[in-house]
Amino acid sequence: MWFKALRIYQARSKQPWSSDSLESALATKPFRPCTSSEESTAGWVSPSNSSMLVHSQGDHWLIKLKIEEKILPASVVREQLTEEIEALEAAENRRIGRKERKDLTDEVRLSLLPKAFTRSRYVWVWLDGKNNRIMLDTTTDKQAELALNLLREGLGSLPVIPLNTQLAPVQVMTNWVAKQPPQGIELLDSCELRDAEDDKSIMRCRGQDLASDEIQQLLAADKRVTQLGLNWQEQLSFTLTDSLMLKSLNFAEELLEEAADVNPDQDPLVALDAEFILMSNTLSTLIDQLVTYHQGLSDNLQADE
Repeated sequence: MWFKALRIYQARSKQPWSSDSLESALATKPFRPCTSSEESTAGWVSPSNSSMLVHSQGDHWLIKLKIEEKILPASVVREQLTEEIEALEAAENRRIGRKERKDLTDEVRLSLLPKAFTRSRYVWVWLDGKNNRIMLDTTTDKQAELALNLLREGLGSLPVIPLNTQLAPVQVMTNWVAKQPPQGIELLDSCELRDAEDDKSIMRCRGQDLASDEIQQLLAADKRVTQLGLNWQEQLSFTLTDSLMLKSLNFAEELLEEAADVNPDQDPLVALDAEFILMSNTLSTLIDQLVTYHQGLSDNLQADE
């Protein structure tokens, strides 16, 4: 259950989330498998393999989205389409036009869907009622939008936007590399640099001493840090991006072992409780500190009075 990534969304005001309201909302959008003619479906499943769709710990809730997709390689569609077009052109002694080709493509895809294999993907979603935040374990825009839209449809309202701060992450990360990070933050050996005047000019560094003269010269030449590998208080390492997304989350062995020690009998529900408590406490503290490092929430996320 440990998140591998963290997309953070913030509400301006206190949200009326509760275990009962979330359970009712998710029950309107349960997962169901694809039919023979569907390319994908998505819906909520139990995070604990029980009958409940919501796993709660105080004012924190954990939910799980399942996405099922048909695997239909483009090469297979093209091969079948070519055969269909060649047969039709030969039978009718004419060229197939663009619109008819598009219609044939749709027909071929539809005919192949019942034969296609399926694959499942999961998106963990964590709602923090204390801080009015929603966190998603995905780096994919499409998956994040799908999860939020389904949750919004079930709840009727979900007034959250991506976490935004007073200082831009690029400014903060560049300053950390040019000078030094705050106490508790350690620079790792990876970063992404972009030219301030040309977004297409990108340099990715791995296994590099970020305090080296080479990196400092790049910063002096107006390169800006847009992704940065960090270690936080020896508890977890991650890559921070210019959108305040955390990628490649890697929790310290001590935390993982602490969660395992809580559950000597390997009860799945106890294990989920222990992991969720440790993970949510750790990440909540980290998010609060990141907001502080960036001089607080932006004006459009300041809490309503």
